[in-house]
Amino acid sequence: MEYQLRMYEVKEGAMEAFLGIFPAVVEARREAGFEVVGAWSVPEANQFIWIVGCEDGIEAASDRYYASELRKAIEPEPAKLLETITTRTMMAVPV
Repeated sequence: MEYQLRMYEVKEGAMEAFLGIFPAVVEARREAGFEVVGAWSVPEANQFIWIVGCEDGIEAASDRYYASELRKAIEPEPAKLLETITTRTMMAVPV
């Protein structure tokens, strides 16, 4: 399983709108083969952080996600609500 840590700086005043469309983002991600591990907001810092995983790799699942009709139908466009997007691809370590 490959994982991705996704950290967003949400535009000032846009957190409510982002959280409003987030269920549609999750639905489109799941349809593309992602597992959503967890999601967290840090309202006082306008940050949103979540972790997704995929059995066949983040890149392949991301291609399916961005090509999907569910993703194309999300309004407003999620990226328009964000100042920055930082991602880190991660591999699980046995513990």
